[in-house]
Amino acid sequence: MEGHWKKQFNYDYLGSHSIDKETIATISKIDMVDLVTSQGKKERCMTILFKEFDKPMIVNRTNAKAIEKVCNSPMLEDWFDKQVYLYVEKGIKAFGESVDGLRIRDIKVEKMQYNTKVENAMLNAIKSGKYQQVESALHRYDIDNVQQHKLTKAIKDAKSK
Repeated sequence: MEGHWKKQFNYDYLGSHSIDKETIATISKIDMVDLVTSQGKKERCMTILFKEFDKPMIVNRTNAKAIEKVCNSPMLEDWFDKQVYLYVEKGIKAFGESVDGLRIRDIKVEKMQYNTKVENAMLNAIKSGKYQQVESALHRYDIDNVQQHKLTKAIKDAKSK
């Protein structure tokens, strides 16, 4: 077994354990749900479902403010189909302890131009064993399906060696 211990349990919502590195996610649905807190209180919470995940994220005020900034709007209807950066913030003070939390960056997702020079640099990095760095950088580029497949195949081949 590998990965975060919380991945071994079936949680209903995304959390800091859900991602291994910063990732881009696309807002597909916003909902309100009734939850019971760890103190037994009922609480109404906003959740966001991302196209890239099968579970929603409970959105706190900090993350809602970040989305508002990214979307240039406090209106929920303006948030649909917008992309955000998800990352893990360590050392958040909550419930009397220090925990890791799933956060949304308050900067817009702007993908860089993908071209032959970038592709060659990535392929050379993969060949020299730096495929993890390429995997981490892929989401930052505007890559079509053919280019994505080519790089994914090169990474897979490098891992199997």
